[in-house]
Amino acid sequence: MEGIIMNFAIRQERQGDTLTMFLTGEFNKLAMDAFDKEFLLAAEGVKELLLDFSGVTYLSSAGLRSLLQAAKIMESQGGSFTVLYPQEVVMDVFEMTHFDRFIHIVREGEEQAPINSAYYPLRPIQRWLTDTHFRRAKSTMMNTGALVRLEPAVDLERLAAAVNGLLESYDIFRCRLVFRPDTGEFCQRFDGKVEKVYVESLSEEGLEERKQELKQPYDLIDRPLYRVNIIKTPESKYIYMDFYHAIMDGAAIALLFWRELEKRYTHGNEAVAAKRQPASYAEYVRAEADLPKDELVKGRAYWENMLAGFDKDKHLPPMDGGNVDEGPEHEMETPIEGIEKGFFKGKDFGENTFFMAAAMLAIAKAAGRREAIISWVHNGRVTSAERRLMGLMLDQFPLRWDFEGDMIVEQFLPQLEARINEGIQYRKGMDKIYEEGLEAGCACFILQKGTLGRRGSVKLGDTQAVIEEMPANEISAAENTLDIELNAHDDGTYSLVLDYDPHCYSRKAMEAFTEQVEKMAVALQDGGRKLAELL
Repeated sequence: MEGIIMNFAIRQERQGDTLTMFLTGEFNKLAMDAFDKEFLLAAEGVKELLLDFSGVTYLSSAGLRSLLQAAKIMESQGGSFTVLYPQEVVMDVFEMTHFDRFIHIVREGEEQAPINSAYYPLRPIQRWLTDTHFRRAKSTMMNTGALVRLEPAVDLERLAAAVNGLLESYDIFRCRLVFRPDTGEFCQRFDGKVEKVYVESLSEEGLEERKQELKQPYDLIDRPLYRVNIIKTPESKYIYMDFYHAIMDGAAIALLFWRELEKRYTHGNEAVAAKRQPASYAEYVRAEADLPKDELVKGRAYWENMLAGFDKDKHLPPMDGGNVDEGPEHEMETPIEGIEKGFFKGKDFGENTFFMAAAMLAIAKAAGRREAIISWVHNGRVTSAERRLMGLMLDQFPLRWDFEGDMIVEQFLPQLEARINEGIQYRKGMDKIYEEGLEAGCACFILQKGTLGRRGSVKLGDTQAVIEEMPANEISAAENTLDIELNAHDDGTYSLVLDYDPHCYSRKAMEAFTEQVEKMAVALQDGGRKLAELL
């Protein structure tokens, strides 16, 4: 079919549920009226609409309005809408108006990527993290940045090409948080534009200024949720990576992102891309949202029981009122003496269980109780598909233990490990815990290993890249009352990092708690010790 008006023409081709409309000429007010009529007649039952814009020589504001309406109609009937191959003069209009945020555009020479233009719900953990951020919206509590120093031999242009290839390959970097216009629902899309990363040359003073800029909070709505900067100074080379926590977690950043970046840098984008199709975070979100609700009931009950009776006054170290006069720092790191990695060889429990047990016992002793309730962070990757999924996957599980009775250490640690593994089976039932904020106030434990820790280094080709700075954000405050981070270093040693609310705890109180954790870690190496003796 063809339609012609003045210097504007429309031609259609339909194959199955895909309709391609070829537009030629100036897309102005008169053309808009013609397009709207022809589109409405042709679009019924169409699942994919392709607008070939290669022949369009001018695009007016009326034409933009017409495109937006057509895109919304396609969305309402569950279809996709794509503008193909606009000329440079028309692409300039799209970019000037930021219209590429609202419709999917494929330029000449680009491959037509899979379209994820629909609205997707936030996963419960994503909603919980963003709602937590809204409590201190101007803070950078959800920035997960690191400045990595590179060796002089690193080819920065080659690194930039690897970064750009990686960012283009995963839909999580197209994620945009938005409010759905028809319902007002806070949700996400996966059709944002991926901006290219270029090498920047800065003075040493300029680097310091840039580091301050990079620490700023994210603009959340319909904006990119990551920052990657490759920087060359007269003295050094750096890559600065920062991701909004609601789209990426530590495992995704330090393991998946960096490992693939290293492969792309070493072997080239084409070699890596040919091996495996990247998994889609958008598809995972959709599949999780479609889980039958009756499958979640048992898990919800399990977690509610785990948290039953939680009370800050009973299940946290006693608060001494804090001391905000000590300054903005609310974080301290202390080496843990008296234990090394070799202790865990051949044991039927791991480092995570062991140090979590030490933290729980330290809390129970400090609170003068025979019970502990904490939260702990799991990377959320259980299946093989999840282990290669780029995006936010972590979960924060509640865990409780009753220390009454005559149990000894060698009985306790395997049983605690079994309870931890039992809980992971019910991970999809955590939605209500997140939605209702039932873990609020719990002390939170996380084990960080190697490159996930604060003194890590990572391989980049034949060189080593060193994490130089994981900046504590001065304008943030600890949202949890107490975060307990156990760092397992590559040299076999351990350190304890406490991130605490300075309105609740003083540094002196945290030093005393650290001492208790260390004592418990030493005591737990004696399998015959009774737990009651430790409390």
